[in-house]
Amino acid sequence: MTALRVLAAGVDSLYVSAKGELWDGLLLVLQRMAELAEGETVPFTFREGGPDFLLRPHGWRGYPYWVSSPRFELYLGAAAPFPPVYVQLHSPYLHTLGVEDAAAEAQEFLASDVFHGSMEVAASRIDVYADEQGWEPRYEDFLRFACRGVRRRLYEVPTQLHAAGRRLSGFVFGTGDVLARVYDKTLQMQMTEQTWQETVWSGYDTERPVWRVEFQFRREALSSFGVRTVGDVLDARQGLWEYGTRWLSLRQPTSHTRRARWPEATVWSALREARIGSPHSDLVRDRIRAADEQRLVRGFVGYATSLAAMGSARDLEVSGALARDVPAARRYLAKRGVRFGEIVEGKRQRRLEPPERRRRGVG
Repeated sequence: MTALRVLAAGVDSLYVSAKGELWDGLLLVLQRMAELAEGETVPFTFREGGPDFLLRPHGWRGYPYWVSSPRFELYLGAAAPFPPVYVQLHSPYLHTLGVEDAAAEAQEFLASDVFHGSMEVAASRIDVYADEQGWEPRYEDFLRFACRGVRRRLYEVPTQLHAAGRRLSGFVFGTGDVLARVYDKTLQMQMTEQTWQETVWSGYDTERPVWRVEFQFRREALSSFGVRTVGDVLDARQGLWEYGTRWLSLRQPTSHTRRARWPEATVWSALREARIGSPHSDLVRDRIRAADEQRLVRGFVGYATSLAAMGSARDLEVSGALARDVPAARRYLAKRGVRFGEIVEGKRQRRLEPPERRRRGVG
C-alpha cells in the first residue's frame, strides 16, 4: 500500500422536491401527450425555445409523469401529501457546471417553467464522495469495518481479464437513511463505458485503479441534522462527510475481541480529511459525447457487417459503401486495424459452422 491520494471529492447525486402551484394545464398536456404517444417516448419542451426533454411512456413510483433530459430527471404529478415535483440532478451535470451552479440552474428552471408563483424547494437526498488511489480494498477488509448500520454486504463481478476467479467490486453498509458504498470506480467506468470522471481527477495514475468511498443521506437523515433547503445541504456537505466517515470506519485489527475497540486505520483517517468541494470541468460534455458516438458507431458497424454476412455480394457492396461514407465508422475501423470486408468474412464463416460448434466455441 502506498500513501492515499484523493483525486476528487464532491457531490455525486442531488435530489430535490418542490411544492407550489403548477402552471395551469401542465399535467393535462402531459396526460394528453402520453395518450397520443401510445407507449412510446416522445420529445417534449415546456416552452418555445426551452431545453429539450423526453416524456417517458410511464411514470415513476407515485409520479404519473416522468420527463428526462441530460441535465436531470423530472417527476411530476404526485398527489398530496407528496410534493408534486421531484428532481434528480445527474452526476455529469453536477460535474460540468459545479454543484452550486447546477442546483441554481435547476431551481431557476422549476421557477420559470413548472411553477406559477412561489415554490418551496427541499433537499431529499445527497451523495458525497471521495475518489482515491493508494488504498485498494481486499476481501479481508470487509471484516475490518466498524459500522452503526445493521446491514452489510460485499459484491463482486466477473473479472474483465482472461484469468480465473472473480474480481471484488465493493462493499455496501446500511439500508436506511444513511448508506455507505466503497467500490472500484474504474471497474464501474469500464462496465458503463464512461470515462468523463477522469476529467475532474487530479494526479490520476492511469496504471492503478481508483476506489470511491461514498455516503448517501436521505431526507430523514438530513432533517435530523437540521438541514432542509438545497443551500443548507450544500453548505453542510463537509460535515456530512465527516459524520459518514465516523458512522463507518476501517479499523486496524488487534487482539481485542470487539472490532469497535480496534484503532482506526491510517488510510481511513487520511480519507476523512478529504475536502468535499465541487470538482467540475467543461470537458465532461466532450467525453460523454465521444462515448455516446463510440457506442453508436460500434452498433452501426456491427449491424452493417451482420447484414452483409447474411446477404449477397451486392449487400456487402452496399453495406461497405455505407460504412465508408460515415467518417466515424472509418475512424472506428482504422483504430481497430480491420477492414469492413474482413469482419463480414469472419461472421460469414461463423454462420457456416454447425450450431453446436458455435455454442461450444469449437473451431
